[in-house]
Amino acid sequence: MPVPLLACLVALALAAVITAATPTLLGWLPVPADEEEVAPFSTLDSPRFRSSVFWVTVVAGGTVLCLTTPAHWAVWAPFAGLGALLGVIDLRTAFLPLRLTYLTLALVLLGSGVAAWLDASWVPLVGAAAGAAGGAAVFWVVWRFSGDQLGFGDVRLAGVIGAAAGSGGSTLLLWSFLLGTLAGAVWGIVVRLRRHAQAEFPYGPALLLGPPLALVVQAVLPAG
Repeated sequence: MPVPLLACLVALALAAVITAATPTLLGWLPVPADEEEVAPFSTLDSPRFRSSVFWVTVVAGGTVLCLTTPAHWAVWAPFAGLGALLGVIDLRTAFLPLRLTYLTLALVLLGSGVAAWLDASWVPLVGAAAGAAGGAAVFWVVWRFSGDQLGFGDVRLAGVIGAAAGSGGSTLLLWSFLLGTLAGAVWGIVVRLRRHAQAEFPYGPALLLGPPLALVVQAVLPAG
């Protein structure tokens, strides 16, 4: 079976699994202790919400799996599936649930270990660990001096993005954060033009776009 066709089938299966697990995962996520006015995440569950998760996973999963080798799908499948759920939750609530973020990070790092074993090389695992630490560290500095313009959930999410992108090398890592940040800037401008200058917006979905966009750029640009 051609790899692109297999990638699309795996993306569809991944989307079905994540969508089926969505009600359980939402019920497993506690509301932040310091945000008592926030409704339980389980109240998000609806056919429309699950449909959004399904199609975002299909698109994200199809993109990243088609543009990576099967040996690295163990890294990209949890990033695409649980990342889609994280992104849709953030769009709806402006929160990135702690448990789901850490679950995604753990599965991505575990997947990088599988990729390292299949490649017979430590590079994917070392790259993922370094990317996670470096991404979180850089975003922690930005968060520390941003004056509450950046949420701490985005710092943790940067670790997830760094782990996934770092498993593919430093170039992919840098492109992922560059394109995710650019997408966030464009999204922020659009939101503030439509609302007002101080309007808040969820930054997580834009950051999550970074690695898929970087994989597309990496595939389109001639090797150097």
